[in-house]
Amino acid sequence: MPKTAKTIFGTTEKSNFILNMTPESYYDYNLKILTGFLILMPLFSIPLEFFKVYSVPGMALSIIGVFAIVFVFIGFMKDETPKKLYLPAYLLGAMLIWGLVSLYNSYFYSISLFGSDGRSEGWLSLLFYGSFFLLGAQLGTDDNRLKLLHGMYYMGLAECFWSLLQMLPIGFPDYYRNLEPLLLFDLCLPSGLAGSPVFLALILTLLMIPAFTEAVFTEDSKQKLINLICIFCFAMTAIRTQCLIGVIGTVLAILIALVYALVKKAGKKLTPCIITAVIAVLLAFVWSWFSPALNQTYSRETGENVQISNHFTFYDGGIIWEDSSYRLAVSGYYVRNGSANPNGSFEITSLSDSYGYLWKNTLAIIKKYPLAGSGPDSLVYPQLYQNRIIASNPNVFDRCYNYYLHLAGTLGIPMLLLFLALMILTLIRGAKACKQQDSWLYFSIFSSVIVYLLLMLIGISGITSAPLFWMLAGVCISLSKPENKS
Repeated sequence: MPKTAKTIFGTTEKSNFILNMTPESYYDYNLKILTGFLILMPLFSIPLEFFKVYSVPGMALSIIGVFAIVFVFIGFMKDETPKKLYLPAYLLGAMLIWGLVSLYNSYFYSISLFGSDGRSEGWLSLLFYGSFFLLGAQLGTDDNRLKLLHGMYYMGLAECFWSLLQMLPIGFPDYYRNLEPLLLFDLCLPSGLAGSPVFLALILTLLMIPAFTEAVFTEDSKQKLINLICIFCFAMTAIRTQCLIGVIGTVLAILIALVYALVKKAGKKLTPCIITAVIAVLLAFVWSWFSPALNQTYSRETGENVQISNHFTFYDGGIIWEDSSYRLAVSGYYVRNGSANPNGSFEITSLSDSYGYLWKNTLAIIKKYPLAGSGPDSLVYPQLYQNRIIASNPNVFDRCYNYYLHLAGTLGIPMLLLFLALMILTLIRGAKACKQQDSWLYFSIFSSVIVYLLLMLIGISGITSAPLFWMLAGVCISLSKPENKS
């Protein structure tokens, strides 16, 4: 009798795609799932831009996250997951277990499980991010890794197109048209479909190094043109966010890619990339400088509408409270005279004041809850001093714009140590792979992960940006050919 395929419960071969799945098809499914997020998240973020439907972007994360979890389990059940991923998987498992400990000790179980409305970064998001990490580590081939990067490029370009509509004075929906905490109106900062200029800048700077290096080294003229467009759009839009991450991240990414290309003696192939990057950066600064006049930006600080002069400035403090207080209502309002707040007052237009205020008060929370933290997505609750109505507590915040402090404040110091252990392992393996194989693809992914981790010193995780990092971190930890089955 001819040999038949394995079956489940006597079903047909066609219905048993899991048992009869080849390693190649498993890698392809993983790629499709991760690419699905790149498509679904921007689409699901559109309703939030027009209507305050906070839960929709979180649904995109949940839908793709469930598929990711299923295929992670399939990989282990079918023994497709290589042994070298067991240690990262154990670290992720320990993070999830400690997350449950934090959830148990949190202020509100439902918020810590699902995340606050509009944030959706509760315990479940940790589960989804870990699944994205393990799927990114199991793409199998460089071709699949490159396809994932290209999918991210197109997501980034879509963000830039949406951002362009927000930056033009045409009345396109934009939560950052005004910065109420600064009493500035018709400012028209871009946030794309990322939810915040900070999250948008994180996405674009994460992709800057791969876009630049591929433009230099690819032999495909069509792909080179696409990459040059990416360099221009990503750099220009990131700087136009006028937040610290957008400028620092763009400059750092371009410099790293430039140095790599020079070391590899790219020669004349580097010229178009340099010209494109320089034009994009100059245009961004010039546009930002003259945007008050172009948009007729005015201030109401004195109680009257006063046209502001042309200048370039960073709006980090205003963006932070515009996002949390006015857009999502998950923090209190900013008031300059914060004497009623036991944490004191600070000047929101000052970068050192704004970040210093966040870090100082998060350190106090870490000191109060060193082991379990305040609970996933629950940083605001230990700060409330008047009543449980968040808006009644001025100057409180739900995000510390230092991801490492935020992680320790919400999930405890043990969670921070587990995350750092996972990232150190990721970087060690990524560096080893880059040393063993001279590849612009390997270098760019490894460098992007490093840049993102550095930017997290003044950045924060979000469901529109963080999944891309977790995917690339997973790719980074497995930058080698798949193991041969014995």
